[in-house]
Parts: sequence; structure tokens; C-alpha cells
Amino acid sequence: MSFQVEIGGDVNHCLREAGLSDSWIGSSELEALPRCGGAYLLALRVDAKVEFMLRGERRGALAPDWYFYLGSARGSGGIAARLGRHFRKQKKIHWHIDRLTVEAVEMAAIAVPDGRECDLVEKMLKSGDFETAFPGFGSTDCRRCEGHLLRLTANAERPVPNLDL
Repeated sequence: MSFQVEIGGDVNHCLREAGLSDSWIGSSELEALPRCGGAYLLALRVDAKVEFMLRGERRGALAPDWYFYLGSARGSGGIAARLGRHFRKQKKIHWHIDRLTVEAVEMAAIAVPDGRECDLVEKMLKSGDFETAFPGFGSTDCRRCEGHLLRLTANAERPVPNLDL
């Protein structure tokens, strides 16, 4: 059972153009996710400013908005386990994205079995509807991408803060 995500009229179209399905899943559907490795897109909405620290003591902050995180899941439990962690509110803050997931008021994900996060970032940026939200966020071990956290560009239709669950 999947649900439609209402985060702007062109977002789902843009995702399809980038080769992603628009089959969003929520926390109640994690059991149905594949246990294989791959990549995923996590859409999250935060309603308050979120501050964080990157390597080298570089501080950052993100304003209230929708954000789109591209991640990978190659370890034990695969995509299901990784997204299960992201959807949990009570957890030790380990990755950059944890700072957003514990503050998010809405989240949904798209699983991409056998996908590669950097390929997905590239495709979404090429669409022209997304831009890097904060350089280095979620990609400190990546030499290819400026960041793995994206947001809609100023030209894209602004998000509607409502997931139709």
C-alpha cells in the first residue's frame, strides 16, 4: 500500500523524469521494503530551523522547508533497515541526516533497489527543479557530489506541506 506525496505539482513528474518511481512509502510500510542493497530518496519536511555541524567544525543551518535526501543502503538489512532507522525518532545522532529526521514533521521515501545515490543526485540536479541544499551535507565521503541533500529550486513550484497518507 503506497500513498501520494503532495509536495508541489511538478515534483513527482520531475522524479519520474529522473528515473525514480513516484511510489512513496511511509513508516507503516517498511516491512514491505526489500532487504537488498541499493539507494533511496527520503523526502522530509521540517517546520523549524535545524542547526548541525559538519566535519572540520563547519556549522550549518537549514530553514523550514521540504528536503530530499539521497542515501545508500548496502549493509545488513538493506534499504528496509536503513529507512527503518531514518523513520525512528529515538536514536543516537550519527549521520548528518539524523539531525533532520528527528526534527521532521513529515517523511516519505522511495526505495531504489540496486540504485546508486550519486546517480540519483545527478539526475535530480539535471532536472533543473532541484539544487544542493547545503554543500557537504550527507556527502563527506563522496568525491563526486556537492551534497546529497537537495531542495526545490526557487523556480520550482513550492512545496505544499501535506502528505496525503
